[in-house]
Amino acid sequence: MKKILCGAMLACLLSACYTPLNNSGVATTKPWLEVSAKKLDFDGKQYDSCYQFNLHFWPQEAAEAVDLKKSCVNACCWRSDKSEVTLDFNKDFDARLAYYGRARKYTPGKITFKVTHSNLVNTTKVTTDPKGAVSNSGLVKLTYKEYENPARLKQIEEAATRLQTRRNAYLNEQRQQQAEKAAKRDAQPISKESQAKALLSRVAGPKIDKYFYQMNKSYNRQGAVFMLSERLLQAQALNTQGGFTVYCHAKARTGVNTAQLKASSFPCGKWRVDLETQTVQPDNAKARQIWDK
Repeated sequence: MKKILCGAMLACLLSACYTPLNNSGVATTKPWLEVSAKKLDFDGKQYDSCYQFNLHFWPQEAAEAVDLKKSCVNACCWRSDKSEVTLDFNKDFDARLAYYGRARKYTPGKITFKVTHSNLVNTTKVTTDPKGAVSNSGLVKLTYKEYENPARLKQIEEAATRLQTRRNAYLNEQRQQQAEKAAKRDAQPISKESQAKALLSRVAGPKIDKYFYQMNKSYNRQGAVFMLSERLLQAQALNTQGGFTVYCHAKARTGVNTAQLKASSFPCGKWRVDLETQTVQPDNAKARQIWDK
C-alpha cells in the first residue's frame, strides 16, 4: 500500500512539473529548456545531452552584456562540459562606464543555471538562482540603474567636437578644390573644333533629328525596330580661316524585334562650317538630303 501511495505521488509530481518531450525524446522541467541531442550508453541510458536556454530579455540591451553563445542561449552546450552557467550582466560594468561614460547596472546582476538529468524519469531539470529570475515563457526581466562618468562624457564630447571640426574643414577644402577645378574648366577656351561642332548642332541639329525621326517611323511601319543611341560629330579644320568640315554619323541598333538587334552606324552628312560667318552648308548628297527636307 505504501509503494502504491509513493508511486501515485510521484506520478502526480511528474504531471505537474514536467513539460512534454523535446525533439530528442527527453522531458524538461521548463518550457524554455530545450534538449536537442543526447548520448546513450550500452544500456540505453543517457549519460550526456546538449541543452539550450530559449531565453529573451528585458530590457533587450541586457543581452549585450553577456556572451549568449557561451551562455548556452544561442547555441546548445553539452552537459558534460558545462552543467552550470552563470549570466553575469554586470561583469563589464566598470569597463563600459570608463569607455562610454555611461553604463547600466542590472539587478539581479547574476543568474546561475544548474542542469541535471534523471534517467529514472527521463527528465532534464534546470534550477535558477535567484529562484524565479526567469518566467515560465523564458523572459529574463531585469531592473537597472544608469550611472554616468562626467569626466569621460566630457572627453567624449570634446573628441566629437574636434572630429566634427576636422570633418567640416575637410568638406570645406573639398568644396574649395571643386570650385577651383570648375573655375579652371570654365576659364579654358573652347577649341575651334568644339565650336564648329556646336554650330552644326545648333543650325542643322533639328533637321538631323527630323531625319532620324522619319527613319524610325519607316522602320516601325515595316514592323522592325530602330533604336538610336548617340550622334557623333568629327570636325576637321580647312585651310580657310575659321573653316571646318564636320562629319556626322549616328550609332543605332536595328532588328526585326527587340530580341534580335544588331549594332549599325548611319551617316548623317558631311557639312561645311564657317566660324567667321557662323554659317553651315551641306557638303555631300546625304547632307543635302537632310537639309532640303
